[in-house]
Amino acid sequence: MRLKSGRVAVGLAALLLGVMIALQFRLQRIVPPPTATDQLLSLLKSSDQKRAQLTAEVAHLNMLLDQKLTQAAAAKRLSSQLLDAEMLAGTIPVKGPGITVFWGNGQAPSGYQLTDIDLLLMVNELRAAGAQAIAINGQRITGETEIRSAANYILINGSQQSAPFTIEAIGSASTLADALTLPGGLFDESQQEGRVMTIQQAKTERIPAAPPLLVNYAQPVNP
Repeated sequence: MRLKSGRVAVGLAALLLGVMIALQFRLQRIVPPPTATDQLLSLLKSSDQKRAQLTAEVAHLNMLLDQKLTQAAAAKRLSSQLLDAEMLAGTIPVKGPGITVFWGNGQAPSGYQLTDIDLLLMVNELRAAGAQAIAINGQRITGETEIRSAANYILINGSQQSAPFTIEAIGSASTLADALTLPGGLFDESQQEGRVMTIQQAKTERIPAAPPLLVNYAQPVNP
């Protein structure tokens, strides 16, 4: 009986020893030796540094991208403003809705025939009604345009013109037409004095650019 108990004890001890040896072997596989741990820590530190470097590069690139986008938006805005200025200054051709006015002397006696003053009144009425571009007989009207009588013709941009006149204006067609046909306005006055005026509204008017302006004497003033 004692012999059997001793064998059991020895067997249990051997089993326990085997389990301990197996656990030690597995722990050696799972937990790296000190040398391997140092290598992992070094790799982790290097990875953190690389990530920080990449993060800084991404932030720098985003800053450059924002600057480029801001510059592009500013350039686009300036280009749009320049285009608007060119259209209003009459340096480029334009198109848009508006009206065409045919204005002639008709049966008007000599004292009531169209003069430079009548054309200036027409231009002022159209501008007051919101016209953004005006041409008379194909001559673009700008802030530099002269409209004045000379002998038996009228000078417009240095070009000799005479009745009948074709006036084109870009803007709200109905507003421009209403401005000319108000009671006592240019249309009524023309009828009363024997002149002829017809007004046609159009979806698209095409108005040419003004002749180039030569600046011989004026110079910019430096700030």
